[in-house]
Amino acid sequence: MVMEEVLPMESQELRGLLGDPREVDRTLLLDCRPFLAFCQSHVLEARPVHWNALLRRRSRGAAGVHLDWLIPDRTLLGRLSQGELSRVVVLDEASGSVAELRSDSLPRMLLTALLQETRARPTAVCFLQGGFEGFQASFPDLCSEPPAPALPPPVTEPESSRTGTGAPLYDQGGPVEILPFLYLGSCNHSSDLEGLQALGITAVLNVSASCPNHFEGLFRYKSIPVEDNQMVEISVWFQEAIGFIDSVKNSGGRVLVHCQAGISRSATICLAYLMQSRRVKLEEAFDFVKQRRGVISPNFGFMGQLLQFETQVLCH
Repeated sequence: MVMEEVLPMESQELRGLLGDPREVDRTLLLDCRPFLAFCQSHVLEARPVHWNALLRRRSRGAAGVHLDWLIPDRTLLGRLSQGELSRVVVLDEASGSVAELRSDSLPRMLLTALLQETRARPTAVCFLQGGFEGFQASFPDLCSEPPAPALPPPVTEPESSRTGTGAPLYDQGGPVEILPFLYLGSCNHSSDLEGLQALGITAVLNVSASCPNHFEGLFRYKSIPVEDNQMVEISVWFQEAIGFIDSVKNSGGRVLVHCQAGISRSATICLAYLMQSRRVKLEEAFDFVKQRRGVISPNFGFMGQLLQFETQVLCH
């Protein structure tokens, strides 16, 4: 199978396809950038490609990668195998052509797998020239807007710190969007009914033993009664918390995760969720959350538990 069979696609051509409802339904747009870059901003119709260190190791020495490793959506794979799609468009960050792709790069491996899958089907395999950067530069209205961080990164402070005589830094602004259905904030944020409703929050995960559940008649609540103490085994709550967040997501809702200050306990839960649901390392998840809420600083014990959790996640 040769890369010459991959059709080049210009941003203008993709723009035309996305503007035609009939063509959109028959087009699968696959984004090969890191998942957290995808979360930052992406073409609105694009789907992320599932890829991590474990799959990289598995692919070494293999004849090739399997599409079901890369595309976990079984419905999409079914439509592809049945020839219901007119085209599959692959994009990366900014490559100008297929010829620029390394043989061991994710876009190249994905294109090879797609060519094998569509060999006997009327489905074109295309590569977006200029990648996401080129498309976003020309058509920013067709890309998601990155969530703006509510707080600048400060010097690490304890949860009880305050700035001057005003409100604590961790209470300033409002909850920040980690993912479209997942928000992180403080206890004070959880008491702002108008702010929660403005964000479309439907559920609250309270990671503390002391913060009240202010609006139990209005939102769905779950409490994880832990203290911000490095001797606490917060990891025993990871799966329960992740299950709760997923249940809110699957019901079409949005969940606020908070503790007293939104610095240590609730940040730890959000990091664990990102690591397991997106199969990313702690370092990558931490940088992603830190960009959005600069005050996060899980205590030393929690960070150790997150590192152990990283090993469990990436080994499975």
